[in-house]
Amino acid sequence: MTPLSILRAAILGVALVVSSSLPAVAAPLQFQFGIGTDGFGFRRPLICIELTDHQIRAAVRAHGYRNIYLNVRNDRRIQVRATRGDWVYLLRVSTCTGAILDRDRLRPA
Repeated sequence: MTPLSILRAAILGVALVVSSSLPAVAAPLQFQFGIGTDGFGFRRPLICIELTDHQIRAAVRAHGYRNIYLNVRNDRRIQVRATRGDWVYLLRVSTCTGAILDRDRLRPA
């Protein structure tokens, strides 16, 4: 091996060691304001494993609703019509978490 190839190998080795230690130092949670945040300044997760229809119905049922009908699935959200108490509601539910994002009261049950 020539001295030049040894120097290149050493530089490459140092670069690999430095680059492999950087992700351990980086913060796992990013905080920023602006477009693409969820309202509190935290970025949304890039990967969303969507819930099945059964899991969405179970999540809505856990919030006290019954007579649950799934309407339209669009962009990580789904419209759900359900009854709670004496009223029928139109819900917008996250297909990633099952959380109710918005609720409109439609009519008496």
